[in-house]
Amino acid sequence: MPAGRPAELDSNGKPVTKCLVNCTIPVKLRDFLAEHKINRSELFRTAALKMMELKICPYCYSHDINETPKGWRCGNSLDKYNKLEGVNNGTTNCGKWLKFKRCDLCEAIHTPTSGIHDVNGQIGCDQCPEVIKQKEDNKKINVAFGDVRTL
Repeated sequence: MPAGRPAELDSNGKPVTKCLVNCTIPVKLRDFLAEHKINRSELFRTAALKMMELKICPYCYSHDINETPKGWRCGNSLDKYNKLEGVNNGTTNCGKWLKFKRCDLCEAIHTPTSGIHDVNGQIGCDQCPEVIKQKEDNKKINVAFGDVRTL
């Protein structure tokens, strides 16, 4: 039976490779952390991830974050840290959404399943009154003149 703590797993269930990083801190800070039983490794990891929000994925630690019209997502392209099999196009990137933007038109927060619609150069969502009206107008045109796609 292996000794020590169980390995931390990434979003694909594989062990996260770790390394030792030394840092120098004031003695009073060390004493404070010890007194409050704060794990220094966990504190450093949490602080670093918060400082680098939307620059590194907190799930798989990929540096490949892509901004889309809906928000920020762990990327799909290869980088030097993502050469193994995984989600999407063969990378270890988890493909998880990290943060969603608000709709330009109605201020609703986009979701993984929400559709994106162009309304006069702005990005709308499925909930926008403008998008709903545009869809209704398109249905009326299709009823009046027939669906062009079926011709």
